[in-house]
Amino acid sequence: MNRRRFHRRVLVAAVAAAFAPPFVRAQAQATAWPNKTVRIVHGFTAGGPVDALARLVAQQITERFGQQAIVEGKPGAGGTLGAQFVARSEPDGYTLFLMASGHSAAPGLYKSLPFDPVGDFTMTAMVARSPFAIIGGPAATFATVQEMVAKAKAEPGKVDYGSGGIGSGMHLAAVLMQSRGGFELNHVPYKGGSAPALAAIAGEVPIIFTSMAGMSQHLQSGKLRALAVTSKQRFALAPNVPTVAETVLPDFDVSAWYALAGPKGLPAPVVARLNEMVQAMLAKPEIADGLRAQAAIPWPASAAEAQAFLAADVVRWTKVIAEAKIVVAG
Repeated sequence: MNRRRFHRRVLVAAVAAAFAPPFVRAQAQATAWPNKTVRIVHGFTAGGPVDALARLVAQQITERFGQQAIVEGKPGAGGTLGAQFVARSEPDGYTLFLMASGHSAAPGLYKSLPFDPVGDFTMTAMVARSPFAIIGGPAATFATVQEMVAKAKAEPGKVDYGSGGIGSGMHLAAVLMQSRGGFELNHVPYKGGSAPALAAIAGEVPIIFTSMAGMSQHLQSGKLRALAVTSKQRFALAPNVPTVAETVLPDFDVSAWYALAGPKGLPAPVVARLNEMVQAMLAKPEIADGLRAQAAIPWPASAAEAQAFLAADVVRWTKVIAEAKIVVAG
Protein backbone atom coordinates (compact mmCIF):
# COMPACT_ATOMS: atom_id res chain seq x y z
CA MET A 1 0.00 0.00 0.00
CA ASN A 2 2.79 2.38 0.91
CA ARG A 3 4.59 1.51 -2.31
CA ARG A 4 1.51 2.24 -4.41
CA ARG A 5 1.03 5.55 -2.58
CA PHE A 6 4.66 6.47 -3.25
CA HIS A 7 4.42 5.71 -6.97
CA ARG A 8 1.16 7.65 -7.17
CA ARG A 9 2.85 10.70 -5.62
CA VAL A 10 5.76 10.43 -8.07
CA LEU A 11 3.35 10.22 -10.98
CA VAL A 12 1.39 13.23 -9.75
CA ALA A 13 4.60 15.24 -9.34
CA ALA A 14 5.77 14.33 -12.82
CA VAL A 15 2.45 15.30 -14.37
CA ALA A 16 2.43 18.57 -12.41
CA ALA A 17 5.92 19.39 -13.61
CA ALA A 18 5.04 18.62 -17.21
CA PHE A 19 2.04 20.92 -17.15
CA ALA A 20 3.51 23.64 -14.95
CA PRO A 21 3.55 27.18 -16.38
CA PRO A 22 6.71 27.97 -18.42
CA PHE A 23 7.90 30.43 -15.78
CA VAL A 24 7.72 27.77 -13.07
CA ARG A 25 9.59 25.25 -15.24
CA ALA A 26 12.22 27.88 -16.07
CA GLN A 27 12.74 28.68 -12.40
CA ALA A 28 13.15 25.00 -11.60
CA GLN A 29 15.73 24.62 -14.36
CA ALA A 30 17.54 27.74 -13.18
CA THR A 31 17.81 26.36 -9.66
CA ALA A 32 19.61 23.33 -11.09
CA TRP A 33 21.98 25.52 -13.17
CA PRO A 34 24.50 24.57 -14.42
CA ASN A 35 24.01 20.97 -15.52
CA LYS A 36 25.70 21.21 -18.91
CA THR A 37 28.46 23.15 -20.68
CA VAL A 38 28.40 26.94 -20.32
CA ARG A 39 29.56 29.11 -23.20
CA ILE A 40 31.13 32.53 -22.59
CA VAL A 41 31.04 34.71 -25.69
CA HIS A 42 32.96 37.92 -26.33
CA GLY A 43 33.33 40.15 -29.35
CA PHE A 44 37.10 40.17 -29.83
CA THR A 45 40.00 38.05 -31.06
CA ALA A 46 41.79 35.46 -28.94
CA GLY A 47 44.73 36.54 -26.83
CA GLY A 48 43.53 40.02 -25.87
CA PRO A 49 42.45 41.27 -22.42
CA VAL A 50 38.76 40.46 -22.97
CA ASP A 51 39.59 36.92 -24.05
CA ALA A 52 41.91 36.49 -21.05
CA LEU A 53 39.21 37.62 -18.62
CA ALA A 54 36.62 35.38 -20.28
CA ARG A 55 38.93 32.39 -19.80
CA LEU A 56 39.47 33.35 -16.19
CA VAL A 57 35.71 33.40 -15.59
CA ALA A 58 35.32 30.10 -17.45
CA GLN A 59 37.89 28.51 -15.18
CA GLN A 60 36.01 29.73 -12.11
CA ILE A 61 32.72 28.27 -13.38
CA THR A 62 34.39 24.90 -13.89
CA GLU A 63 36.04 24.95 -10.46
CA ARG A 64 33.02 26.21 -8.54
CA PHE A 65 30.18 24.34 -10.24
CA GLY A 66 31.92 21.31 -11.73
CA GLN A 67 30.69 22.00 -15.26
CA GLN A 68 32.80 22.73 -18.29
CA ALA A 69 32.82 26.33 -19.52
CA ILE A 70 34.19 27.26 -22.93
CA VAL A 71 35.14 30.64 -24.42
CA GLU A 72 34.08 31.68 -27.90
CA GLY A 73 35.21 34.89 -29.55
CA LYS A 74 33.04 36.46 -32.26
CA PRO A 75 35.18 39.39 -33.39
CA GLY A 76 33.99 42.15 -35.67
CA ALA A 77 32.11 45.43 -35.76
CA GLY A 78 33.70 46.73 -32.58
CA GLY A 79 32.49 43.84 -30.46
CA THR A 80 28.85 44.13 -31.52
CA LEU A 81 28.75 40.76 -33.31
CA GLY A 82 29.35 38.99 -30.03
CA ALA A 83 26.77 41.18 -28.31
CA GLN A 84 24.20 40.41 -31.00
CA PHE A 85 24.78 36.68 -30.66
CA VAL A 86 24.23 36.76 -26.91
CA ALA A 87 21.20 39.07 -27.15
CA ARG A 88 19.51 36.50 -29.41
CA SER A 89 20.39 33.50 -27.25
CA GLU A 90 18.10 31.67 -24.84
CA PRO A 91 18.16 33.26 -21.37
CA ASP A 92 18.94 29.97 -19.66
CA GLY A 93 22.42 30.76 -18.30
CA TYR A 94 24.27 28.61 -20.82
CA THR A 95 25.30 31.50 -23.06
CA LEU A 96 26.98 34.37 -21.25
CA PHE A 97 28.71 37.53 -22.42
CA LEU A 98 32.05 38.95 -21.30
CA MET A 99 31.09 42.57 -21.95
CA ALA A 100 33.72 45.28 -22.45
CA SER A 101 33.33 49.04 -22.04
CA GLY A 102 33.11 49.65 -25.79
CA HIS A 103 29.60 48.21 -25.53
CA SER A 104 28.46 51.52 -24.04
CA ALA A 105 29.81 53.53 -26.97
CA ALA A 106 28.26 51.36 -29.69
CA PRO A 107 24.86 53.16 -29.82
CA GLY A 108 26.63 56.44 -30.58
CA LEU A 109 29.21 55.05 -32.99
CA TYR A 110 26.90 52.86 -35.11
CA LYS A 111 23.92 54.14 -37.05
CA SER A 112 21.86 51.15 -36.00
CA LEU A 113 22.29 48.12 -33.81
CA PRO A 114 20.40 44.81 -34.00
CA PHE A 115 19.96 44.85 -30.21
CA ASP A 116 19.19 47.16 -27.32
CA PRO A 117 22.54 47.66 -25.53
CA VAL A 118 20.82 47.88 -22.14
CA GLY A 119 17.39 46.27 -22.40
CA ASP A 120 18.54 43.10 -24.17
CA PHE A 121 21.09 42.18 -21.50
CA THR A 122 20.99 41.03 -17.90
CA MET A 123 24.05 42.18 -15.98
CA THR A 124 25.25 39.65 -13.41
CA ALA A 125 28.47 41.28 -12.15
CA MET A 126 31.20 43.75 -12.87
CA VAL A 127 34.60 42.06 -13.13
CA ALA A 128 37.37 44.64 -13.44
CA ARG A 129 38.27 48.13 -14.55
CA SER A 130 41.42 49.78 -15.84
CA PRO A 131 42.12 53.51 -16.13
CA PHE A 132 43.39 55.19 -19.23
CA ALA A 133 46.51 57.29 -18.97
CA ILE A 134 47.94 60.40 -20.58
CA ILE A 135 51.48 59.49 -21.55
CA GLY A 136 54.13 61.94 -22.73
CA GLY A 137 56.97 61.15 -25.12
CA PRO A 138 60.20 62.95 -26.07
CA ALA A 139 58.30 65.41 -28.28
CA ALA A 140 56.27 66.72 -25.32
CA THR A 141 57.32 70.21 -24.27
CA PHE A 142 55.33 69.98 -21.03
CA ALA A 143 55.96 67.89 -17.94
CA THR A 144 52.50 67.89 -16.31
CA VAL A 145 48.89 67.57 -17.37
CA GLN A 146 48.30 71.13 -16.14
CA GLU A 147 50.96 72.40 -18.55
CA MET A 148 49.46 70.29 -21.35
CA VAL A 149 46.02 71.87 -20.84
CA ALA A 150 47.51 75.37 -20.65
CA LYS A 151 49.37 74.86 -23.93
CA ALA A 152 46.26 73.44 -25.61
CA LYS A 153 44.23 76.46 -24.51
CA ALA A 154 46.92 78.85 -25.77
CA GLU A 155 47.24 77.00 -29.09
CA PRO A 156 43.85 75.37 -29.88
CA GLY A 157 44.17 72.31 -32.11
CA LYS A 158 47.95 72.56 -32.33
CA VAL A 159 48.86 69.91 -29.75
CA ASP A 160 48.68 66.43 -31.26
CA TYR A 161 47.69 63.32 -29.34
CA GLY A 162 47.56 59.71 -30.41
CA SER A 163 45.03 57.04 -29.48
CA GLY A 164 44.07 53.51 -30.41
CA GLY A 165 41.61 54.71 -33.05
CA ILE A 166 38.45 56.70 -33.63
CA GLY A 167 35.77 55.66 -31.17
CA SER A 168 38.17 53.70 -28.95
CA GLY A 169 37.83 54.13 -25.20
CA MET A 170 41.02 56.15 -25.02
CA HIS A 171 39.78 58.46 -27.79
CA LEU A 172 36.46 59.00 -26.02
CA ALA A 173 38.25 59.71 -22.73
CA ALA A 174 40.24 62.43 -24.51
CA VAL A 175 37.10 63.85 -26.13
CA LEU A 176 35.30 64.03 -22.80
CA MET A 177 38.29 65.65 -21.13
CA GLN A 178 38.49 68.34 -23.83
CA SER A 179 34.77 69.02 -23.60
CA ARG A 180 34.86 69.29 -19.81
CA GLY A 181 38.10 71.30 -19.77
CA GLY A 182 37.36 73.73 -22.58
CA PHE A 183 40.45 73.05 -24.65
CA GLU A 184 41.17 71.47 -28.05
CA LEU A 185 43.75 68.87 -29.05
CA ASN A 186 44.39 67.39 -32.50
CA HIS A 187 43.57 63.69 -32.72
CA VAL A 188 45.98 61.35 -34.52
CA PRO A 189 44.36 57.89 -34.55
CA TYR A 190 46.41 54.70 -34.74
CA LYS A 191 45.30 51.11 -35.19
CA GLY A 192 45.62 50.17 -31.54
CA GLY A 193 47.94 47.67 -29.95
CA SER A 194 51.45 49.03 -29.42
CA ALA A 195 51.20 51.54 -32.29
CA PRO A 196 50.38 54.64 -30.15
CA ALA A 197 53.22 53.96 -27.70
CA LEU A 198 55.72 53.42 -30.50
CA ALA A 199 54.55 56.64 -32.16
CA ALA A 200 55.12 58.57 -28.95
CA ILE A 201 58.57 57.04 -28.47
CA ALA A 202 59.46 57.98 -32.06
CA GLY A 203 58.31 61.56 -31.48
CA GLU A 204 55.46 61.39 -33.99
CA VAL A 205 53.07 62.74 -31.34
CA PRO A 206 53.93 64.42 -28.03
CA ILE A 207 51.28 62.59 -26.00
CA ILE A 208 48.99 59.61 -26.22
CA PHE A 209 45.80 58.64 -24.42
CA THR A 210 46.20 54.91 -23.87
CA SER A 211 45.69 51.97 -21.56
CA MET A 212 48.16 51.42 -18.74
CA ALA A 213 48.53 47.83 -19.94
CA GLY A 214 51.90 47.28 -21.57
CA MET A 215 53.21 50.70 -20.52
CA SER A 216 55.35 49.67 -17.54
CA GLN A 217 58.47 48.81 -19.52
CA HIS A 218 58.39 52.10 -21.43
CA LEU A 219 57.77 54.10 -18.26
CA GLN A 220 60.49 52.32 -16.31
CA SER A 221 63.00 52.82 -19.12
CA GLY A 222 62.25 56.54 -19.22
CA LYS A 223 61.23 56.47 -22.89
CA LEU A 224 57.77 57.62 -21.87
CA ARG A 225 56.37 59.32 -18.78
CA ALA A 226 52.89 59.24 -17.31
CA LEU A 227 51.29 62.66 -16.84
CA ALA A 228 47.99 61.49 -15.35
CA VAL A 229 45.48 58.65 -15.13
CA THR A 230 41.79 59.10 -15.90
CA SER A 231 40.29 57.20 -12.94
CA LYS A 232 39.01 59.22 -10.01
CA GLN A 233 41.46 57.54 -7.63
CA ARG A 234 45.14 57.00 -8.25
CA PHE A 235 46.03 53.71 -9.88
CA ALA A 236 47.51 51.19 -7.43
CA LEU A 237 50.24 50.13 -9.86
CA ALA A 238 51.35 53.74 -10.43
CA PRO A 239 50.66 55.50 -7.11
CA ASN A 240 52.91 58.46 -7.92
CA VAL A 241 50.99 59.37 -11.06
CA PRO A 242 48.29 62.00 -10.35
CA THR A 243 44.73 61.77 -11.62
CA VAL A 244 43.01 64.14 -14.02
CA ALA A 245 40.47 64.73 -11.23
CA GLU A 246 43.03 66.01 -8.74
CA THR A 247 44.89 68.19 -11.24
CA VAL A 248 42.60 69.84 -13.79
CA LEU A 249 39.05 68.42 -13.75
CA PRO A 250 37.46 67.57 -10.39
CA ASP A 251 35.36 64.37 -10.43
CA PHE A 252 36.66 63.27 -13.85
CA ASP A 253 36.42 59.48 -13.88
CA VAL A 254 36.84 57.30 -16.96
CA SER A 255 38.05 53.71 -17.09
CA ALA A 256 37.85 50.74 -19.37
CA TRP A 257 35.69 48.08 -17.73
CA TYR A 258 34.66 44.46 -18.07
CA ALA A 259 31.48 42.73 -16.89
CA LEU A 260 29.69 39.40 -17.08
CA ALA A 261 26.22 39.48 -18.58
CA GLY A 262 23.59 37.29 -20.14
CA PRO A 263 20.57 37.77 -22.41
CA LYS A 264 17.48 39.65 -21.27
CA GLY A 265 15.39 37.59 -18.86
CA LEU A 266 18.20 35.61 -17.26
CA PRO A 267 16.58 33.90 -14.24
CA ALA A 268 17.26 35.45 -10.85
CA PRO A 269 18.75 32.24 -9.37
CA VAL A 270 21.34 32.12 -12.18
CA VAL A 271 22.14 35.82 -11.75
CA ALA A 272 22.64 35.29 -8.02
CA ARG A 273 24.91 32.27 -8.47
CA LEU A 274 27.04 34.06 -11.06
CA ASN A 275 27.36 37.18 -8.93
CA GLU A 276 28.39 35.12 -5.91
CA MET A 277 30.96 33.29 -8.04
CA VAL A 278 32.48 36.50 -9.40
CA GLN A 279 32.59 38.08 -5.94
CA ALA A 280 34.42 35.03 -4.59
CA MET A 281 36.76 35.06 -7.58
CA LEU A 282 37.69 38.72 -7.10
CA ALA A 283 38.41 38.12 -3.41
CA LYS A 284 41.18 35.64 -4.23
CA PRO A 285 44.65 37.26 -3.92
CA GLU A 286 45.98 35.35 -6.91
CA ILE A 287 43.11 36.61 -9.08
CA ALA A 288 43.67 40.21 -7.98
CA ASP A 289 47.39 39.84 -8.73
CA GLY A 290 46.59 38.44 -12.17
CA LEU A 291 44.30 41.35 -12.94
CA ARG A 292 46.93 43.85 -11.83
CA ALA A 293 49.41 42.22 -14.19
CA GLN A 294 47.00 43.32 -16.94
CA ALA A 295 46.79 46.84 -15.45
CA ALA A 296 43.29 46.13 -14.12
CA ILE A 297 41.80 46.07 -10.64
CA PRO A 298 38.89 43.99 -9.29
CA TRP A 299 35.48 45.64 -9.35
CA PRO A 300 33.08 43.93 -6.95
CA ALA A 301 29.47 45.03 -7.45
CA SER A 302 25.97 43.66 -7.10
CA ALA A 303 24.00 42.68 -10.18
CA ALA A 304 21.66 45.65 -9.63
CA GLU A 305 24.61 48.04 -9.41
CA ALA A 306 26.05 46.59 -12.62
CA GLN A 307 22.73 47.01 -14.45
CA ALA A 308 22.39 50.61 -13.30
CA PHE A 309 25.98 51.37 -14.26
CA LEU A 310 25.48 50.03 -17.80
CA ALA A 311 22.37 52.17 -18.34
CA ALA A 312 24.14 55.33 -17.14
CA ASP A 313 27.30 54.59 -19.14
CA VAL A 314 25.38 54.17 -22.40
CA VAL A 315 23.67 57.52 -21.82
CA ARG A 316 26.98 59.22 -21.05
CA TRP A 317 28.88 58.04 -24.11
CA THR A 318 26.00 58.45 -26.53
CA LYS A 319 25.82 62.11 -25.48
CA VAL A 320 29.61 62.62 -25.71
CA ILE A 321 29.79 61.08 -29.18
CA ALA A 322 26.84 63.13 -30.47
CA GLU A 323 28.15 66.41 -29.09
CA ALA A 324 31.64 65.79 -30.48
CA LYS A 325 30.16 64.74 -33.84
CA ILE A 326 32.40 61.71 -34.00
CA VAL A 327 31.95 59.99 -37.34
CA VAL A 328 29.85 56.88 -36.83
CA ALA A 329 30.54 53.52 -38.39
CA GLY A 330 28.38 51.30 -40.51
